[in-house]
Amino acid sequence: METSFDEAELERRVAEQTAELRAANAAAERAVRDSEARFRALIESSFEITAITDGDGLIRYVSPTVHRILGYEPHELEGSTFAEFVHQDDLAELQESFALAVAQMGEVQLRESRARHKDGTFRLMDSVCLNRLDDPAIRGMVFHVRDVTSRRALEARLRQSERLDAIGQLAGGVAHDFNNILLVIRGYSSVLRSTLVDAQHIADVEEIVHAADRAADLTRHLLAVGRRQVVQPRPISVAETLSDLESLLHHSLRENVELRIDLADDLPSILSDESQVEQVILNLVVNARDAMAERGGVVDVSATTVTVTGAEEGISPQLAAGSYVAVAVADTGTGIPEGVLPHVFEPFFTTKEDGVGTGLGLSTVYGIVVQSGGAVDVRSQVGLGTTFTVYLPAVERDGGDESSVDLAERGLQQGTETILLVEDEAVVRELVRRVLEDSGYRVLQAGRPSEAERLLGDDDCVDLLLTDVVMPEMSGYELAVRVLEQRPGIRTMFMSGYSHSAAGAPQLRGELLQKPFSTDELTRAVRKTLDA
Repeated sequence: METSFDEAELERRVAEQTAELRAANAAAERAVRDSEARFRALIESSFEITAITDGDGLIRYVSPTVHRILGYEPHELEGSTFAEFVHQDDLAELQESFALAVAQMGEVQLRESRARHKDGTFRLMDSVCLNRLDDPAIRGMVFHVRDVTSRRALEARLRQSERLDAIGQLAGGVAHDFNNILLVIRGYSSVLRSTLVDAQHIADVEEIVHAADRAADLTRHLLAVGRRQVVQPRPISVAETLSDLESLLHHSLRENVELRIDLADDLPSILSDESQVEQVILNLVVNARDAMAERGGVVDVSATTVTVTGAEEGISPQLAAGSYVAVAVADTGTGIPEGVLPHVFEPFFTTKEDGVGTGLGLSTVYGIVVQSGGAVDVRSQVGLGTTFTVYLPAVERDGGDESSVDLAERGLQQGTETILLVEDEAVVRELVRRVLEDSGYRVLQAGRPSEAERLLGDDDCVDLLLTDVVMPEMSGYELAVRVLEQRPGIRTMFMSGYSHSAAGAPQLRGELLQKPFSTDELTRAVRKTLDA
């Protein structure tokens, strides 16, 4: 039997199969192109560098992201070894980790290492390596490398901030106990002084008081380091402050920077916190030093008296008319570009390198000065230098030393009112009670807030609540709130050697007496509170 052969049908079937094959090939090609496009999109938009090396570390492929992260074009790295771009101090450990990754399959976390940027600087890189030497499509070591320089810098700042907080907490706790001790030393020294007639004995006691004052200053500086100092505005002399700071300012400068101080005669006092004024001057001088880091130069610190009428140009418009002490810190440094000048007082804004400064120095200066009722003016010219001028309101000079209060003034500090004294430190409580009773007051004393509430319920004649702030059971502020609920007419007054006390309860009106205080400061504050 003969089989007929339809040549046309065969051609038709071949054509159909050919078309199907072509369609399948086109689909496969499209799939490959799509896959490659997705791969490129993932690789090129990544925040990481992807690289493939052979088992000896020779770079066969590197993703285009290397340009954005390290400044190189991919072809500049391909054919080189990764060792050529790693910091020498990190190379041995990285090679050890690479050898371990070559010897075993799977993912290996390599150590952080510094890689050289094309501009010559080094960036901190975190690497993950996958051994794909047995994969026929790759046959290499696959690296995923991320730049962690900024993240590590932020982590370092966070750790520094946490350390400062820990220092501040420690300083506050130490200050609370230490200032109680200093209060007793100063208080009983003053009591002893009032009983002496021999000049030599009086001089000896005054030396004890002076030593206690110096110890109190050390405590205050310790609190300033932790940025937890209590603000205590009082009339201070800028000339004396600069004189006390001069040695520290010299030590804060490099050998190629000269410090010159020029003070006008008869500078008036200013009303501010002395530690904060010191911080302002020191920050400005250090800022001037950093502006002359390379070539050195001169830092000029000057202080003059100026009268502001409100019509001056260039000074902060919110500066009220009046008399001011103008402290200027001028340098011969690089100057501040015009585009940067408006931002110099912004928190965390800095033009310094990573790890140099916190970006808070000038913003701290600005905050302190404005809080004191003053203003800061800055003038700069690129290549010639910068001058920061701080304006602080002048006040009348203090008429006398509190150690020389005459008998008539002491009489004005006395009274006959009843004071409820609350203090958990027995030795401090006994000293305050003695001073107040010697001044004519009737004193009810309590070692705990609950005891104070009981005494208040038993006595209807309490005129003033004088309480420590940090105590067991509750704070002095909480006690004052409860006392005022029962006796709205009672005056309140607080005392503390602990740094957090100033932020306790702003709704309460009452003098805050910072320990260690003198006996005269205590009786004056009590009289002022009762007469308010």
